[in-house]
Order: sequence, then structure tokens, then C-alpha cells
Amino acid sequence: MSTDEWISALESGWRQRDPNAIAGLFTDDASYHRGPFGEPHRGRDAIRAHWVETLSRQVDPRIWFGSAIESAGRAAVEFWCVLHDPATREPRTASGCVTLRFGSDGRCSVLHEYWHAELNVAIDPAEDWFSPRAAGRSVWAGDQRAAVRRRLL
Repeated sequence: MSTDEWISALESGWRQRDPNAIAGLFTDDASYHRGPFGEPHRGRDAIRAHWVETLSRQVDPRIWFGSAIESAGRAAVEFWCVLHDPATREPRTASGCVTLRFGSDGRCSVLHEYWHAELNVAIDPAEDWFSPRAAGRSVWAGDQRAAVRRRLL
């Protein structure tokens, strides 16, 4: 499985709210690090449980991934997402990066994710944020983007 295929499968599992499909992208002994601090989720079952919990806190995701930067069996991929709280429907926006290390079978053995978030606002990525891989991204007119930024300040 190529890195682009892996990212497409992750995106599909996320959109379809399928923690089993997401967990299947990882080796049996994979580690999944959320940020630089704290204990990682270790093993496919722990990763599945993480995604069950994660998906329970979000609905109506809009997700974008950039093109992977790859070297020596590792990859880095930027992402952007706009999610909504299932109880309040309040939006939140996150943008970040995942770094991936793959096993010989193409499944991920180590994932690190880093992100920044803005609560109570839905912000699409800037028009030039991603490479062409991120097809389907909606493009905002400049004055719409400026209005959203003014709300944040």
C-alpha cells in the first residue's frame, strides 16, 4: 500500500465513522502518539478504542489531506478538518501534521500527530494550503475568509 493509498483509506474510515477500518491500517503492535506528551495508544485494539472515542465527539467532518513528503520508510502529511460537536453542533477547526512509519506490509507501525485547534468556528483551509491531492476542497472568496478571520480576533 502506498502512502497516498494509506491516507485515502484513513480519510475514508474517518468519513464513514469506521474505527475498525482505521485500526486495520495499523500493525498489531503499532504505537499512536497524540502530541509529544503522554503515553501512546499501543496496539491495534487501543488504536481502535481511541478512534471509537474520537468519533463519538464529532459529527459531519470535512477533512483535507495534503500530499505526503516521504523519505526512508517514513512520511509526513498535513491535514485540516472542520468538525462539529454532536451535542451542541458547535464547529471546531483543527490543522496539523501526522508523521508515519510503515511496516513491510504497508501498514503503519508508528504514528505521531500534532495539531492546533480553533473552537466554535469553522474555517476552511487557505486556497493555497495544500497541493493538488486535496481535491474537492471548497474555495472561499477572499472577503468570506476575511470575515471569518475578523470573527476570530
